[in-house]
Amino acid sequence: MKKIIGVILCAVFILSLATAVFASAGEAIAFTSDSIFTAGGTVKVDIQKTGANISANGTSAEKTAFSENKVQYYWMRNDCYYADGTSITLTEKDKACQFYCVAALYSDDDHTQQCGTVTSAKFSVVNTDNAPNFPEITTKYLLNGEIGEEYYQKLECTDPDVVYSLFRSSLPDGLTLSENGEIKGTPTKTGFWYVVIMVTPKSGEEYANTAEFEINVFEPSGDYSIEIEKLPKKLTYTQGEKLDMTGLKVRIYTPDGFIDSYNGERLTYSQKELVTLGEQKIKISYEDAFEFFIVTVIAPPDAESDAVTSGDNSDAVTGDESSPTETNGITSTFAEQTEDITDKSDITDTSSETDGNSENNTRSDGMPWWGIVLIALASAGVGVGLTVIIIKKNK
Repeated sequence: MKKIIGVILCAVFILSLATAVFASAGEAIAFTSDSIFTAGGTVKVDIQKTGANISANGTSAEKTAFSENKVQYYWMRNDCYYADGTSITLTEKDKACQFYCVAALYSDDDHTQQCGTVTSAKFSVVNTDNAPNFPEITTKYLLNGEIGEEYYQKLECTDPDVVYSLFRSSLPDGLTLSENGEIKGTPTKTGFWYVVIMVTPKSGEEYANTAEFEINVFEPSGDYSIEIEKLPKKLTYTQGEKLDMTGLKVRIYTPDGFIDSYNGERLTYSQKELVTLGEQKIKISYEDAFEFFIVTVIAPPDAESDAVTSGDNSDAVTGDESSPTETNGITSTFAEQTEDITDKSDITDTSSETDGNSENNTRSDGMPWWGIVLIALASAGVGVGLTVIIIKKNK
């Protein structure tokens, strides 16, 4: 028992060391010892320790960039941009939020050619009351564009009193973003654009939130184009499920006018199971025209729930239109054949007799046949011995 306890304690000790190593490995950017993760505290980057981490683990380009002070620090709050600089002062609005710092390293003085990034460990600001609600962009995706075709999309946010702007990104050539969240114009160049849009309160409060998007601009699609008028009812899936297009309405523009597609009819799209977790772009197409919408894939439930779900699925399979007929048919046929065999007295089931004899030859109340024979022989020997003794006494 002592050995087992000793082994367990050693394993716990080794795991604790491994945890410490992994934790320190993730802290590429270090904070100063006077960092206080509460409202009113100031968090600073420890430049010396950060440089030592980069020198020890960074690439040659990153080491050079840091030594030449070609670094730009910016802070993220709840995975959205918060502020630039080597330090931030936390406010009441930061309670219950999670922060981390990113150091972007550049190979040029103008900070245009990025050669690497390092990230700090995350920390949370202590919350002593209800956390504030920050405005969030609720628009899930941006429409794709087509060269020569007018483009328009209005962004939506949980707070209507915000100003929209681009954050370290750009829109396709020919498009502009207004402060009230309107993207409009006529695309002039094909390609892919990664767009980050930021919202800040009109009241001037010092916080912001960002959302990331993608826009593709294509060549003219020819005689056909499609437009999504209503998204499917189901936009969240468990890993392994297939798309359900129920509720999808798409207008297909043709040379002769337009036709409407409901629930995915007339459209081409992937029928494979959704296996990648997170948001996924679903492409739907008609002839040479296509469009996208976003679905979210979540992880399946735990093993116990899987077992319950598996049982439910088996019931669902039994309830299929074809399954009851085939199952009942097999059961009925087997029963009829059994009755026929039972009614025919001239048919003997030799296999069952053979099995019975075989079992009797090998076991009797759990004892092998040769055990029974030995007991019988021993009993017979005892009987013979007693008989001889009695005869001698009578003589």
